[in-house]
Amino acid sequence: MELYLVRHGAVGEAEFLRANPPLSETGRAQAAALAARLEPVHFDRCLASPLARAQETARILVAGRAGLALETHACLAEGNHGALDGLAPEEARRRHPEFYRLGRTVLPRLAATGWTAPDGETRPQFLARAQAAQVLLREPLFAPNARALVVSHGGLLAFLIALLLGHEPRDEASYGFENCGVARIQAYSEPPAYGPFAMLHFSTP
Repeated sequence: MELYLVRHGAVGEAEFLRANPPLSETGRAQAAALAARLEPVHFDRCLASPLARAQETARILVAGRAGLALETHACLAEGNHGALDGLAPEEARRRHPEFYRLGRTVLPRLAATGWTAPDGETRPQFLARAQAAQVLLREPLFAPNARALVVSHGGLLAFLIALLLGHEPRDEASYGFENCGVARIQAYSEPPAYGPFAMLHFSTP
């Protein structure tokens, strides 16, 4: 089994923080360019986060692929935006400085506080979703030679790829996904003790 893990395309710089923004024109162009790169690759399944930027990216990637349905799975969503949703970036930092001590994205917020955001998910809750995604990608519906396209988010993918490779998920991203970056990993025919998958390739747009 082979997996292509893809982060969604870019979203626009917003005046207010938005938990579920659409792709920007740049993001749509990135997704279209990735679709052209992946055009020769056959996929048996496409699984995506329910959030708009991942859904739009996935739709662009599967366009024109007859018989390839888009499956939506809540476990592939990014960390909950919590009370940050709707705030101006400067106001968010003023109200919740402890969440921004190490950076503004999900993983630095987890590392700083153990929460994805104020009133968001805890680290154990976020990890549980990544573990659910791992189980989903190893379910019996996948044939041994199946190839799946998975469209998700930087924070969730960083945890998911660590789990698939048999590593301990870390709040410091071991694999930094740029927008429309791809990690290609493959299951071992006889899994070693440290994990069932091996990294084949990691690429950026």
